[in-house]
Amino acid sequence: MEDLVIRAKNGDETAFDELIMQIKQQLYLIARTQLKDEDDIADAIQDTIIMCYKNIKKLKDNMLFKTWIIKILLNECRKIYKKNKNRDYISLDEKSMEISSEENFDKNIGFDVLIKDLEDEEQLLLTLYYCSRYTTKEISEILKIKESTIRSKISRTKTKLKKQIEGECYE
Repeated sequence: MEDLVIRAKNGDETAFDELIMQIKQQLYLIARTQLKDEDDIADAIQDTIIMCYKNIKKLKDNMLFKTWIIKILLNECRKIYKKNKNRDYISLDEKSMEISSEENFDKNIGFDVLIKDLEDEEQLLLTLYYCSRYTTKEISEILKIKESTIRSKISRTKTKLKKQIEGECYE
């Protein structure tokens, strides 16, 4: 990935496109933990890609490309959320069922259903940790929260999720 970042910084649009294609699904999953409307999610991703394209030459450490673009995405999601705060949203589970098969997100629907009752921050943490495979240190850098706090929150969220699952199994 670092080679692609270097090429993209030097103006290679094909390399930039390839970078985006490699993380497009991760961007979608992360945006979906923050926003519930598919149009808002698409807008956040589009705005993120545009901002990234315009500013990629400013990226100092090529190894931190993914962390950098996730930070941009989270900022874009916050902007959209604030702008649309009073708007009614379709719940995540209803919207997940509307995702077309050609988008190939079927494998994540089970995960979405599993985490749908968690708080937004909990959904984001589990998505970053399990779906995007970020380390607790990387998540700490993205969210600007101490790594020990990230570990604690992930642990508490896993415990909460386990209790929810056990409760559903015994009902």
